[in-house]
Amino acid sequence: MSLKQSTIGEIVSDNYHAAGVFREYGIDFCCGGDKLLSDVCESKGIPFEEVTNKLKSAPWVNRTSGDNYNDWSPDFLVDYIINTHHTFVRKKTDEVAGYAAKVAKVHGESHPENVEIFKKFISLSNELMEHLNEEESRVFPLIKKVYDKRKNGQQPDEIEVSELKAELDQMVDEHEVAGSLMGEIRSLSNGFTPPQDACATYRILYQNLAGFEEDLHKHVHLENNILFKKMERLIAA
Repeated sequence: MSLKQSTIGEIVSDNYHAAGVFREYGIDFCCGGDKLLSDVCESKGIPFEEVTNKLKSAPWVNRTSGDNYNDWSPDFLVDYIINTHHTFVRKKTDEVAGYAAKVAKVHGESHPENVEIFKKFISLSNELMEHLNEEESRVFPLIKKVYDKRKNGQQPDEIEVSELKAELDQMVDEHEVAGSLMGEIRSLSNGFTPPQDACATYRILYQNLAGFEEDLHKHVHLENNILFKKMERLIAA
């Protein structure tokens, strides 16, 4: 793979360990996955060779380990995303919101950014919960239906193809909204770095927000850059 001619999403799809390199440079590999690495480096003023050298030295996913997401079928990816990432979001949102509410109440006067962090996280939670329900009730069943037809040598009808294209576009747009909210939380929290006077709850909140962001980035990457791309190629074939 030529890194100069590759998109961010393609690079991470080929080797998920590249995500760590992009995270280090603040490069969006999930919602911004369609952008060329060379263009992103130029726009951010990051030396292209410096980034590519780190990418080349990053460990590679073991192709026999079962963790090569790009090799997974669409139906398997759907089940994995629901069981792993959707479950994580549903489990963690109330917990993180509780920490955020407490920190905003106790430290909001001396550190007012935490009031905004709480508000942004509630907005993000509401956005994600509605999004997960849409995927599980409409989008993922349609993906499985179209994939099963193609797998069995059948052609999905025009209505199914049209509906799937529209659903995928909508999901990508909703990912942008969620990613933007998460980015605002990262900025408000100074990259999830608590101040020197932070109490234990304050530090736990920021640790949880960092973990929430990491899961969200992988979640969106698996959908935008792998699952949805597979389906776009499948209905175009």
